[in-house]
Amino acid sequence: MPETWVVVVLVSLIVWYLSQQAGRLDRLHHRIDMSRATLDTNLAKRSGIVLELASSELFDPVTSAVLAQGAHDALDDDDLTSQSRLDTENNLSEMLRDAIDSMHPITARDQRLDEMKLLADLENVSNRVVLTYRFMGEAVDDCLAIRTQHLVRLLHLAGQAPIPKKIELDVEPPHFAPIR
Repeated sequence: MPETWVVVVLVSLIVWYLSQQAGRLDRLHHRIDMSRATLDTNLAKRSGIVLELASSELFDPVTSAVLAQGAHDALDDDDLTSQSRLDTENNLSEMLRDAIDSMHPITARDQRLDEMKLLADLENVSNRVVLTYRFMGEAVDDCLAIRTQHLVRLLHLAGQAPIPKKIELDVEPPHFAPIR
């Protein structure tokens, strides 16, 4: 009799553990999907702000044209997992850093209020891009750690969900000099 009770408890614990792992995998896949959508939204916001900045008088005409083209290219491709979109976003990040770094130090009286607000918005959205990218990367790492467990793979606890992949994205924000 005591042996049957031990087996029932042991099987119950195994079923409970597997149920927990399956639920955790489901939540992680959802977190990855949500963070990818949020990252895509933040990148689109960044491109929109870059377009507005390019049409301002903040940069020289050549820099404005290059930034505008980079932002348009980033907005044209809506598949964040495609290599072309990642390359476009990486190029925009690099162009943006170069443009902001090459700006002359600005004073508050030199700038119109709307340009100062655009720079502040760009700084905020750039920081959100960094945080969202890190959050998504952590979720992918956690998901892969569970999916590589032997029991999880053997029992197909991930179901039909595709294996998540990390995306390589340059999210280093430009260095925003304080406005004097």
